[in-house]
Amino acid sequence: MKISASKAESFIRSPGRDTRAVLIYGPDSGLVRERINSLSDVVTDGSKDPFSFAEFSSALLAKDPVRLVDEVLAVSFGGGRRVIIVRDGGDELSAPVSAVLDNEAANHPMAALIVIGAGNLTPRSSLRRLFEGNDACAALPCYPDDGAGLAQLIRGSLAAEDIGIDPAALHVAAALLGADRQANRREIEKLILFAGPGGNLTEESVLACLGDSAEASTDEAVLSAADGNYDGLVEHLTRVWADGIEPVAVIRNAQRHFQRLHYVLSQTQDGVALDAALKQLRPPLFWRVAGRFRTQLNSWSLAAVEASLLRLTDAELSAKTTGAPAALVCDRALMAITQLARSGRRTTH
Repeated sequence: MKISASKAESFIRSPGRDTRAVLIYGPDSGLVRERINSLSDVVTDGSKDPFSFAEFSSALLAKDPVRLVDEVLAVSFGGGRRVIIVRDGGDELSAPVSAVLDNEAANHPMAALIVIGAGNLTPRSSLRRLFEGNDACAALPCYPDDGAGLAQLIRGSLAAEDIGIDPAALHVAAALLGADRQANRREIEKLILFAGPGGNLTEESVLACLGDSAEASTDEAVLSAADGNYDGLVEHLTRVWADGIEPVAVIRNAQRHFQRLHYVLSQTQDGVALDAALKQLRPPLFWRVAGRFRTQLNSWSLAAVEASLLRLTDAELSAKTTGAPAALVCDRALMAITQLARSGRRTTH
């Protein structure tokens, strides 16, 4: 039975006694783990009895398919339904699971539930096809949350603690979270602890709680150079060195920024619309810097961007090989780029 991503949570809350095996798969490994744990709690009524669970590697069960049948038929000492968890599953589990499904003795409500966690299985996967095509099984996909999904996750988690969040703060929080559900849960827990029961989160409090000040200073230093802003560059480089950031990391951050400028400018020169070219950037532009990025696109020529990339390549090589102070090498490269920006951004290397 195929369960859509939108219905996965409701299925976990009520999987049904007739379900004999559940495949939880997808690229979001954190969400896979979270759903395995949630489903196990539902099936065992939150039991902490170690005899209510058994966990095996897929390699072990692939070598000994009968072992899975035996475990499914084993009775819990506490009398409830057991859960058999198999992590990192793949097509090698198709035969052991099929053996369970073909065993009539394992087809009763108190037989253990098999829960398999897996990575991003393709539609051609024999394991995925087995689960999607059998009414006694369920296949639940786990894809990274999109913007709307992240906002819903944040709102729901905060609401459970009677914590409010301003619309602008919600937008910022969703932009700062990543693609792994468990990592996002940890970040949301920071917000909950920061606000406290009954509290309310503003944009400033979200940035203070989740924003990485060192990373933000690095980004701002690079943006200031591309803006042609000497004062901003000096201010943020001072913070970067105080935070102990490696100079080569700052140079590479600058390289990534100018590579993105180069990509969009190249696309637009080839006739691609600006908005379409921007949408192709991966990762997408953070909304707070999108305006500055567009302004830089209007100001920089392709030749000037290429000159900046060459300067940064030379700077990285120099920082690694010449013995010169790496921070000084980085400072000089970004100062040169700032001067290039201020002088009209038309100079070639």
